[in-house]
Amino acid sequence: MKKGNISEIIHIGCMVGIVIVGFTLFILLPKDNISENEKRQLTTSPSFSVESFFNKSYSKQMDLYVSDTFPFREQFIALNSFYNNAKGIRSGTDEIQIYNIQK
Repeated sequence: MKKGNISEIIHIGCMVGIVIVGFTLFILLPKDNISENEKRQLTTSPSFSVESFFNKSYSKQMDLYVSDTFPFREQFIALNSFYNNAKGIRSGTDEIQIYNIQK
């Protein structure tokens, strides 16, 4: 095997592993009903029906449910807020700060 093929196989294996671990955590971890940081109730699991499947409301509700109950959701939100704060973007305001970095 060529060296490039081995690195591609390792890369694909890592990505597949991340997807499998994420899906497994999504299934096994307990789901919160309320977000303390956002002060709102999270979306509940939609009930399936053939009609809702064909008019696409089921997939929209499932998308909202998955985004609200994703594993480590609160930590990802905090990380995003930290990253935006480091860039000078303040959440919930129109304020943008530009920093001049001297080299």
